Amino acid sequence: MRNTVSTDPTTPPSRRRFVTQLGRIASLTALGSIVSARSIAAAEPDAPDAPNPSVPGDWDLTWVDRLKGAANRGVFDWSTIETPPDAAALDRAARYLDGCADAYGDASTARAVIVIRHLAIPAALTDAAWSRYELGSTEKVTDAATRQPAVRNPYLSAASTADDESPTLHDLVQRGAIILACNVALTHLASRVARQRGEDPTSVQHAFRTSLVPTAILVPSGIFGLVRAQNAGCGLIPS
Repeated sequence: MRNTVSTDPTTPPSRRRFVTQLGRIASLTALGSIVSARSIAAAEPDAPDAPNPSVPGDWDLTWVDRLKGAANRGVFDWSTIETPPDAAALDRAARYLDGCADAYGDASTARAVIVIRHLAIPAALTDAAWSRYELGSTEKVTDAATRQPAVRNPYLSAASTADDESPTLHDLVQRGAIILACNVALTHLASRVARQRGEDPTSVQHAFRTSLVPTAILVPSGIFGLVRAQNAGCGLIPS
């Protein structure tokens, strides 16, 4: 059965999100290591900038252009949720970039694409979304720092009290990683959360689309993102 996406007719086209995402990417690049994990985790996109997946050909594909200048390219499939802070896709992406730095002297010519899809899709959402929709409880994710159901995205940034040095989404973004989020999985998660909470699925879908972690780009499906990245020259590292 083909998945369909419900959209809010008042939602503007994703061209505005296009510009917003580019601005975020430019800002992160300019700030480099000055930007703290805490500020990244706290950043919230504006609700009016939700993408409109119902418009064919109106998806943000600028991430493909970012791959053209990279001599070394890898795409990492993230399809399952693991016990935080462990996330195999993030660890493999970090090791790949480290390997390129060791082999070539630096990792500036390397690019990692991380595709968050299927059961891992909550990892693509901000701390605010995790708190508001109690995703730690619904997804059975325990925060290693508190030993309680996570009320923040534990894969986005390390807790201030954490001693673990596992790579986070923030770390990989700082190293130039491209983060893609599966719209099909996001829609399924929104529908399930809405049903559990007795809320309108369309409203939750809209809230989730406007709550992607900074620099993350929504793609029609995770499979599309994986194949498109390979077509752009990325080697696939499966989940």
